[in-house]
Amino acid sequence: MCMRSFFYVCILLLTMTCKSSKPVRPMESYDELFAERTSVINIPIDLNAKDLEDMLNQQLKGVLYEDNNLRDGDKMMLRAEKKEALSLQIDSQLLIYRVPLSLWIKYDIGISKVEAEGSIALRFKTAVNLTNQWKVSTVTEIDGYEWLEKPRLKLVGVQLPITMVADLVLKNSKKKITSSMDAMVADQFNLQKMMQDAWKQMFVPMQVSEEYNTWLIVNPQNVGITPLLLENNQIKGTIFFESKPKVKIGARPEGIYPSNLPPLEFRNDVAEDFEIHINTRISYTEAERIAQTQLVGETFSQGNKSVTIHGLELYGQGNKLVVNTMLSGSYNGSIYMTGYPVYNTSKNSLDIEDLDFTLDTKNFLTKSAGWLLKSTIKKKVQDNLDFLLDYNLKDMQAQFQEQLKKYPLSENVVLEGDLQALNLRNAYLAADAMIIDLVLQGNLNVKIQILEE
Repeated sequence: MCMRSFFYVCILLLTMTCKSSKPVRPMESYDELFAERTSVINIPIDLNAKDLEDMLNQQLKGVLYEDNNLRDGDKMMLRAEKKEALSLQIDSQLLIYRVPLSLWIKYDIGISKVEAEGSIALRFKTAVNLTNQWKVSTVTEIDGYEWLEKPRLKLVGVQLPITMVADLVLKNSKKKITSSMDAMVADQFNLQKMMQDAWKQMFVPMQVSEEYNTWLIVNPQNVGITPLLLENNQIKGTIFFESKPKVKIGARPEGIYPSNLPPLEFRNDVAEDFEIHINTRISYTEAERIAQTQLVGETFSQGNKSVTIHGLELYGQGNKLVVNTMLSGSYNGSIYMTGYPVYNTSKNSLDIEDLDFTLDTKNFLTKSAGWLLKSTIKKKVQDNLDFLLDYNLKDMQAQFQEQLKKYPLSENVVLEGDLQALNLRNAYLAADAMIIDLVLQGNLNVKIQILEE
């Protein structure tokens, strides 16, 4: 045998020896199976007339109209002051309210000046409209008046022109009352600002579970509202968000740069509850960290031989999860297992089904460390991976529910919700994370905190 042939034989033998000294690491690869779903979040609005009534009563106080000039053509001085709380009702798409006023009048009869007192109730109706630029507009009209106590002069034979008095009060009080209504709407129902604040907030990562290091970004795509319905002393409507929510388990994700608030879209009918499909990502780094807290340091013995787990690595091979378990002791090196992440309906969790040693690992262990095949190491790893991927749904549901109790969308608006179910639907493997279709079901409601001081 020539030296060159001898050299090649040595290289071949060395290669074969090296190949059999450790199991071959499975090749890393990923299938593009995950498709993001658009979710619709429906948020009902339900505002009681009593809240509006209280706001208007705060806006309208004291003297609403005062004329101290007897020489302006009407020969009258007049003061109209709020007598008692106004009342408000909602009916036929209108706000209808009644404003009781006390009147003081001084009338110039030529030979002298006489005074009178009385009371009147003015009636107004206001239409409320929304524009596609998120503006709330009001149009207020006079709806008439009624005398509660007609003013009478104490001078016999002199009649006070009460129709003119009523017209003056209506004409001059309307400006103050309608401006108060407009101011109330502008201050308390600045829908454009509320929605701009809420829109931006939905792009900011929100930690929903500190224990599991879980973050939610609502990531809205579109927003709109149903036409406001004014009836039975209620203002009702539903705000809807089309979104592609994202949940990340691991380090705090970078916030998504918010787009501008889109124009208001109107829809006639939407559902009252929600079913949100969330792109939930468990990074391999975070999964490894949690699994290692349970597995690193575990020792497995058979006779006088033992190994201890000192590290764990997770990655994908197509639709399989590869588990690289790093051992030290009687055997120093890695062994590889693979399994399929599958949604388990009965447990409402993700299990790693058919977790087993790779063929190359099994062949290697049969020849070199067969005692490891008889140990409980495979079961121990699988049990802890199932626990990892389930990541304690009950605790996470409690965390979401706590967040939904009273979540501020803006200065005046609070979101309240009831999370009725949190389920896992499907699992996929990506290059940097395991992606899970997490489904939240429940209902939401908007509370407008209009009376807080």
